[in-house]
Parts: sequence; structure tokens; C-alpha cells
Amino acid sequence: MASQADLPIVLYHYDLSPYAKRIVWYLHLRKIPYSQCLQPRILPRPDVSLLGISYRRIPILSIGRDVYLDTRLIIQKLEALYPPSAAHPGISSAQTTRLAEHTALEQLISARIIEGDLFKRGVESFPPGTFSDPAFLRDRAALNGVDLDKPGAVAPLAKEAVRTRRPEALAAMGRWVRWLEDGLLADGRGWILDSSSPSSGSSSKEGSTGPSLADIEAVWLLHWLSRVPGALPTEVLGAESTPRVFAWIQRFDGAVKDAAKRVPAVPKVNGEEAARLITGSAFAEPEGEVCAADQIVAAQGLTRGDPVRVWPTDYGFSHKDSGRLVAVDHREFVIEADGAFGSVRVHAPRQGFTIARDKGNAPSKI
Repeated sequence: MASQADLPIVLYHYDLSPYAKRIVWYLHLRKIPYSQCLQPRILPRPDVSLLGISYRRIPILSIGRDVYLDTRLIIQKLEALYPPSAAHPGISSAQTTRLAEHTALEQLISARIIEGDLFKRGVESFPPGTFSDPAFLRDRAALNGVDLDKPGAVAPLAKEAVRTRRPEALAAMGRWVRWLEDGLLADGRGWILDSSSPSSGSSSKEGSTGPSLADIEAVWLLHWLSRVPGALPTEVLGAESTPRVFAWIQRFDGAVKDAAKRVPAVPKVNGEEAARLITGSAFAEPEGEVCAADQIVAAQGLTRGDPVRVWPTDYGFSHKDSGRLVAVDHREFVIEADGAFGSVRVHAPRQGFTIARDKGNAPSKI
């Protein structure tokens, strides 16, 4: 394996993806260089297919010849593979304060938004009629397992569907904003983990530490919604109704814009350039082992090299990735997939993903 400094990072994303913003902000704040392969908002995405990957969600990040799915795992891997240094300052509690309660808070906030229903509620907060493009409505319906060709099927983002669900969604978002306003930010701190800030009641202070991973985990959904006219009424999020949260979002926006200005311009690569760059690189980490004691491994009798399929269980589950089993542990599934220019190792987190033997393919050795 080459050192991380020698390995290219490629981020597959599109500009309006709120999930991708989490990774872009993280990379900029830590000054980790990367290239970007910009993708369309809807399928097909032939650039991703060149890697032998069917996964349809964005973003996807590669480090060398390892490809990581899901922002939760992407951040975990960046944390592990790029420890804090003068070149790449740490921003997480594990890298800075090393306080267990801070790390737990980061993880709990992430789980509340991603694994709970808060992101779904955020999408349902959009004004009815915001999503009107038929191709987009069909794509997002398929993402959620809805076949619009079936009689009676309704697109989840159709105007009337959103109108029906929006009141409950706004109530849920209001509770989240109020939890931040009256809880984590109640003492007037500048940033989520900036507990050293004096309790002044001011919502405009800069704080002493700058944004951390906890801020990224807590702010990304509200930052996205606050940029959409009419998504969150001022009584839910506003300078007068929730001054601390409102100022914190503005402060965060300024900090990440400044961080983006301090790093070199991000180069763009097309799909073939990205695929050749990735498959021509060394792996970023050891290949790991298949844990024989793992419940799923034991139940299916899986061993290294077995043909398997991996897919998300919450949404986007119709797109399953096939490959040879490389590793299974308590954090991730790893398979080797064959692309147009060579194979890559595809990593998926255990949370929200599952694996099964691919009975349509014969076993092969890795």
C-alpha cells in the first residue's frame, strides 16, 4: 500500500446534494485535497457504472483503489486514514479533545438525522410543488421503491403528497431547531463543542475553536433547508424566533466558505479519467478478514471469495452491488467489484446495509 499522501481521492457528487456537502465541508476544513467527478441529479450515472458499481446514491468517495459508500462510512474512513497533522488539522472530538462524550454526541446527532426520520421530514418541509420535473419525480420515486407505472402509485414528492405531509414535517423540524436553540446552543457558544465560550447570551460571537465534526453533523440539514425559499417558515427558523440557531448557521456558512477559499481549486475529472485513476492506484488499506463469528456470515456460511451482493436497506435498495467477498467486520462489508478498467474494493457500512450470497454467480478466488 502507498501512503495516503500518495493516493488520489475522487468525490462523485453533484452540487445540490446535501449529503455531499457534508463531505465537501469536511475535506475543505481539514485541507485534504481531492478531485471531483460531477454527476447528474438523476440516473443514469454511467461514470459510476465504469467502476462496476450499481449503488445509486450520492456521494461516493474513493481513496486510491478503495471506494466508500455512505457519508457515515466515508467520514469514518477519512478520520482513520488521515490523522490530524499540520497539513490536515483535526476537527473531530476523537482527533482534538478526545472526550468520549463529545464523540458520542457527534454520533448521536448523526444517527438522529440520518437513521431517524429527520432527513425525510426535512424533504417533506419543502413547499408543495417545489419538485415538478417529471423525470426527477420518477427518479426519486424509484429511489424509494415506488413504481409509478403501477395503478394508483403516487410519487412521494408530488405536490399533493407533500402538501399532506408538510404540517407534520414542519412540526418535527421545529422540534429539532428548538432542541438546538434551547439545548446545545443555549449558553451562547459559537460552536457545538465550544463549551469554553462564556455564557453571554450573544448569538453573534465567533467562538474560539471553529466548526467541528459535531457542527457538520448538526447543521447540514438545516443549512440545506435554509437556502430553499419557503422551506422553513420564520417561526420555525428565523433571526427572531431562533436567534442562536439562525446565527450559528450563518456563522458555519461563512466558515466553510472561508475554508474553501484557503484550499486550491478542486480539479474536475470525467468518468473515464476517474475510473482509470482509481483502478491504477494502490489500495488505501489492508484487505481485512471475513469474521467467521459474525451472525450474517455464520448464518449464510459465507467465506472469502464468495460471490455476494450488497445493498442499502432503507432506500435505493433496488440497486445491488455484486462482487467477491473480501471482508466483514462489525463496521463494514467489503467486496471486490469488476469495472471497465479493473477491479475496486467497495466498502459499505453495516448500519443500513445488508449482504447475501449471489446465487447467480459461481465462487471465485481473490
